[in-house]
Parts: sequence; structure tokens; C-alpha cells
Amino acid sequence: MVMKNPIHRRIPRLFIKKPGTYLPLFFISLLTVAFISSFFISQNSIKPIYYRGLRENKVEDGQFLMADPLTKEAKEAIEKRDLDLAENFYKDVRFRTPGDDDSREKILRTFVNREKINTAAIHAGRLPEKKNEVAIAANLAKASELHLGDRLILDGDDYVITALVATPDYSTILKTQGDLAMDTKHFSVAFVTKEAFDSLKEKTNYLYAYRNHARLSEDAARDKFEDILTDAQSSGPLLGATTTYDNRCIQYFVDDMGGDVPMMMITMVLLFISLGFISALQTRGLLREEAPVIGTLLAMGYETKDLIRHYSLIPTCLTIFAGVAGNIIAYVKGYELYAGLYYTSYNLPPFVPVLSIKAFAITTLIPLGIVWLVNRLLLMRYFRLSPLRFLRREFYRKKRRSAPSLEGLSLIRAARLRILGENRLNILALFFGMFVGNALLLFSMALGPMFDDYTDSIQKDMKYNYTYMVKTPDPDVHADKGLSLTMDYKKGDDKSDLNILGPDKNTAYDKDLPSTMKDDKVVISTGLAKRDKLKIGDTIQVKLPGKKEYRKLKIAAIAHDIHSVQALMPMETLNKFIDKDAKNFNLYWSQKPLHVDDERLLTTIDRAKTGAYLESFLENFDGALLTTRILGIVFYFTLVYTVSKLILEKSQKDICYLKIFGYKDREVASVYLLGLGVAVALFYPLSLPLFDPLMRHLFALSVSKLSVYMEPHFAAESYVAIYALDLAVFAAAQALGVRKIKGLNMVEELKKVSG
Repeated sequence: MVMKNPIHRRIPRLFIKKPGTYLPLFFISLLTVAFISSFFISQNSIKPIYYRGLRENKVEDGQFLMADPLTKEAKEAIEKRDLDLAENFYKDVRFRTPGDDDSREKILRTFVNREKINTAAIHAGRLPEKKNEVAIAANLAKASELHLGDRLILDGDDYVITALVATPDYSTILKTQGDLAMDTKHFSVAFVTKEAFDSLKEKTNYLYAYRNHARLSEDAARDKFEDILTDAQSSGPLLGATTTYDNRCIQYFVDDMGGDVPMMMITMVLLFISLGFISALQTRGLLREEAPVIGTLLAMGYETKDLIRHYSLIPTCLTIFAGVAGNIIAYVKGYELYAGLYYTSYNLPPFVPVLSIKAFAITTLIPLGIVWLVNRLLLMRYFRLSPLRFLRREFYRKKRRSAPSLEGLSLIRAARLRILGENRLNILALFFGMFVGNALLLFSMALGPMFDDYTDSIQKDMKYNYTYMVKTPDPDVHADKGLSLTMDYKKGDDKSDLNILGPDKNTAYDKDLPSTMKDDKVVISTGLAKRDKLKIGDTIQVKLPGKKEYRKLKIAAIAHDIHSVQALMPMETLNKFIDKDAKNFNLYWSQKPLHVDDERLLTTIDRAKTGAYLESFLENFDGALLTTRILGIVFYFTLVYTVSKLILEKSQKDICYLKIFGYKDREVASVYLLGLGVAVALFYPLSLPLFDPLMRHLFALSVSKLSVYMEPHFAAESYVAIYALDLAVFAAAQALGVRKIKGLNMVEELKKVSG
């Protein structure tokens, strides 16, 4: 029996003989696959769990918040519209855990146990049955290390945790629809018995949820929603409303996952393009090393396609092994990183890992295709050479142009420049990899400072230290007044909510409003202008929830000192827009705390506490950001080490000659490695004019679905830290290069020359 291409037998021996060549590439490929596959396994497992939870736990089709309970007539009118209506009344209750030393306020949005709509998926335990029992969100328990049987203090009374639950209307637990992110440790949801709910002292918020009997198209569901709101408004003031399509507590998770997938795909492709180039350079080095053998095989009758297949098999086998091993790590343990991240940030039904062929295919076939294609193109170029050229080590089909004259330079400097020129492809591959690695480092290091800047800008936007939203005016309160409304906002085919603020005369907002404004004019914030690319003279379309037709407003000015996403009109004009009395208002503003009657008060906004939730939000991502940072550092180290090794291996004979002539190891290293160090040191600052705007654009894309505007900028400290880290990692990798020069076997190398 004749074996097909017996030279394949040497592939395992090659891996064993040259671990320093192939092991780093294998390791970084393994780490990348494990990192990406863990994400896709978690994503492919959680997504069906989420949608199953929406069905089985009867997610609402819409909700609306009333200033007072619905009248019997309004309730009956709504229920006649072929739907189930539920009272999801809640109270925002302060809570603590025994021994808790956290100074920040903690709030539990507390509901009565539900039976019809938005029912609870139980992770552990049972729903409360007694007055002193409470069920809490599972992600609060995970983030705060709470367990069944632990005690919580609500309103000064002890409650025992009997269940850890998740509900479909709060998969993302946001305090308001306008919040940028979750604050898992300081705001969550809970469920108690009716008796316990009635005993809580906080005011009741009259939230109603409904679920249609028949499944409707989105357009039909929105039309029905507006009819329901018309019925509800016949009962009294409507404080807020949203459909399931616009409810960020329901949709935020899906949008977040949807944005994560393309980012992970792009990251994986860029990483493996870099690794593909490096593996191709390794293959090129192997071809040059074995050129006489290849020439002999070709002269003996070996077919070119067999040798191409053999040399392409080396990097592809490495990629396959890394893909399989990386997926095993991801399935055994790796997925827990992302699953834990999702289940700390979001409140989802119980997790069950699912074997995902898609994750395996994405993280194995795509990298394999990239590596195979890059190496194949290189091999096809080389194997167009004749056997004689391989025997003579002549790798250029055309006569090479003479090297540029370097007269006037010292021998060492000229040698360094020649070495850089001869290894330009290696260095270009290194630069591309540095670009990708630095992008990973920047996102992992700069996210925290960027969110801190966002918090500072939001606090600066607020003209007053305290904002009080009220149901009705309090005659004992004397302060600046305003009107705040959340309207439906449409830009093209995109629909969202927009807060429109109507300050009264003689307030801190006077400088943002023109002295005279027509009824069809509006001032927009710089955040809205930048997010939606609007300018003075453009029009926006808004309407009150429950109304059928959108109305156009022309932009009269842009408030450049307001970075949040909102619009402004004089209070009198805004009241006229919604057909209300000119003096109608629902806000008090003050620089000092006010004493507003609890029965009239809806919510209080303290400027000092605004944005504090982002601190806890970022804490949830510490593990993922650290992993990304490690991946970026290891990736960069591997590239520098591999490129340095290729340069040294290519020049081993010349290094031996230099040593014979009396050059010391460090002097030889300065000839071959110092030039690369200078190139790396210059590349980073020279690439910043391209790197910075590209990173800004990528960040803007990643937050484009959020209802807020964040200025995409990166602190100078982050760039300096990355530069210092690049140089430190480069120095560590070069230290290994110096060791290789010291350990070079000159006798064996010179034997190859003399034969």
C-alpha cells in the first residue's frame, strides 16, 4: 500500500522540534478562540431562554403610569379592548442588609406577587406567603451575595428572602427609562404579599400593565396602545407610558446582545487576520530554510500541489487544534465568565448552557479560512519558482533593485536600516497586530474614565441641585417651576422617547431660550443635535402618547451647555402645545432641599446622586474588561516575540559572523533588535492621527442604540498608559530575543554554510 504524501509524517515532529516557533502562535489562537467561543456559547444559550421567558411568563404588551387609580369606567373601557389588565402598583422602598456599610441609598421597587401578567420565573425558593417574606431579583442576590433565608431590612422591618426571581418586564432593571445603565446593587425589584405591601409607608405608584389576547403586528399594537391611553386619560393625569417595543427594561438586553455579536465577530476576524499574516511569515521562513530540500523534491518529481498542501497543512493544523482546544475550554469553564456577566447585569430566567454548533463553527471555521487563505496565497506565489531557484535560494522572479546607498552612516546604523528594510513585511504585520491589540487595550482601559466624564457632564447640565416632580402643586412650596413631558419622537423610521422641558420665566434656563419663540419652534440640547445630526432650521416630529398624529417643531437654537438628550420650550408654549392651562406645571427646582407634601410628590432628583449608578454598572464588567486587557497584552507580546524570532532566525549566519568578529551579544542584539524597538516606539505616536478617530467612530457605533448621547473621547492618560505598556511588553519580548542570541549554536550554524 502506497502512502499519500508521506512527508506529512514530519508535521508532529516539526511542532516538537520548534516549540518556540509554533507554541506562541498556538497559545494566542487558543486564548482568542476560548475568549470568543465563551461569548457565543453564553449568547446562544441565553437568547432562547430570554424569549421563552417572555412567552411563558406572559410579558406585557404595554404599561402606563397614572397619577391616581383608574376610575371604574376607564378600567372597564380598557378591558373591553380584548386584553388582560393588571394592577402592577409599586412602592420604592429603602432597604439594607444587616451589617451593610455601603453609604449609598438602596431602593427596592416593591410589587405585590403577580398572577396574570409579567409573572416571576423562580431561580430558587418560593414566592412570599407571609407578611415578613420577600422575593428579590436573582441578579441582586448574585451581585450582593445574598441567599435564601438571609434577612433584608425594609422600612425598618426585617424580611426573610424566600425566593430569587426574574420577571420579563424587568430583565433590565432600570430606575427610569432614561437611565443609561443598571445599578444592580443599589436599585432592584422585589415582591411581597398584599398585606406586606399595604404595610409599607412609601407612596404607591399606580402602574398598569396589559397583555393583548391576540398577537398583533407592531403597527396594530401601537395603534391599540394609543386608544388605551385615550381611555386612561379620561380617568386622570397620565404620568408615563410605553409599549413593549419601546420599554428599555424589556428591550435593552436584546439591543445589548445584538450590538455585542458584530463587535465580537469583528474583533475575532481582526485578531485572526493578524495571526494569519504572522503564520504566513513563519511559513515563508520555513520555505527559505528548507529551500534546497524543496528544490530537490521538485526535481525528483514531487508535484507542486502536494508541497503546497503540505506547507499549508502546518498552520491549518495549528489553527484546528487551537479551535478544538479553545472550544473545549469554553464549554467546560469559559462560558461562565460571560454568563456570570450577563446574569449579574441582567435579571434573566435560570441559565442552562446549550451545546452550540454555531459557536464552534464561527470560532473554528472562520479562523481556519483566514489562516488557510493567507498562507495559500503566499505558497502559490513561492511555488511558481523553478526547482533550480529553490536550490540556489533565489526567491525573486525579477532581478532585485540595488539597495539604496547608506554612505555617511556608521556600519551599525546602516546595518539596522538594512535589517528593517529586509524585514518590512514582518514589521508591517507587527504594526497591524499592534493596532488591533491597542484597540483592545484602549476599550478595556478607557471605558471607566469615559463614563465618569459622562456623569460629570450630566451633573453640569442640571441647573439646580434638586428637582421635584409632583402630581399637583403644593401651595406651601415657593420655588422655580417647570413642566417636563415625555413625548413620542420620530426621526425617519426610528421612533423613541424624548423629554421636553418647559421652564417658567425667570429660571436658570432663561439663557438657553431665545427671548421670543414662536409656537412651532423648539430648542434642542447639544446631545440631541450631535446624536441625531440636527442643526438649526431642521424639524423634529413629536406627539403625546395616545395621540395619533405627529406634529413638527422647527429648531430655533441649540443649547450648547446641555449634553443630555432633550428639548426645551417655554412653559407657556409647551402647555399650549398640549392644550393645557398656561400655568400648568409638574416640576419644582431649587438649589436647596424643599419640603414637598408626600401625597403630591412623585420623585426627587438630587444632582449629587445623579450618575452614581454607573459606578456599580462598571464594577459588573471588571472581569470582562480584565480578560480583554490580558488578551490584548498576550496578543501583542506574542506578535513581538514571533517577529523578533523570525528576524533573528533569518539572520543566524550573519549573527555568527559578527560574533566571530568580536561583537558581544548585547552589541549584536542592538544591531538586530534596537532598530525594531525604535520602529515600534515611533509607530504608536505616528499612528494616533488614524487610531484616535477610528476608535471614536467604533465607540460611537457601539453606543448608537442607546437613548443617550456620549461624546466619544479617550483621556490622554489612557493613551500614555497604553504607550508605556507597549514599550514594557516589547522590552520583555526582546529580552527573550537577547537570550536566543546568547544561546545560538555557532558550530551547527556554520556547518550549514560549509556543508
